Amino acid sequence: MFINVLPQFISILFLAGLLLAAVSPETIQYVIGTQSGFRGMLTAALLGAVTLVPVLVAFPVAARLLQNGAGVTQTAVFISTLTMVGFVTLPMEIKYLGKKAAVLRNALAFLFSFAAAFLIGVLLT
Repeated sequence: MFINVLPQFISILFLAGLLLAAVSPETIQYVIGTQSGFRGMLTAALLGAVTLVPVLVAFPVAARLLQNGAGVTQTAVFISTLTMVGFVTLPMEIKYLGKKAAVLRNALAFLFSFAAAFLIGVLLT
């Protein structure tokens, strides 16, 4: 299974590395740093909700974001929405779960991501 995921893993890490190289730590701090507050959390949550990345890649990306000045709470909401909210996969979910169930699952997951991020922020800072 790891061999099957390895090409995607490497390509996404490469793209994330390029993005982090192109974006300065100051920009990361401004957009999703500790001082960005709820605005930064909302930005990180929206980015996580629309990004389709394997969970294996999410944690190395989060580590790099933290090293470059992202806030703990903002990174937590990013990881949470990245793994639980699927804007890109919503049409497939609607097909199999029905519109009401798919939208409700994604909306609740989006809201829960904020609750989890606040808890992580309290525990780790």
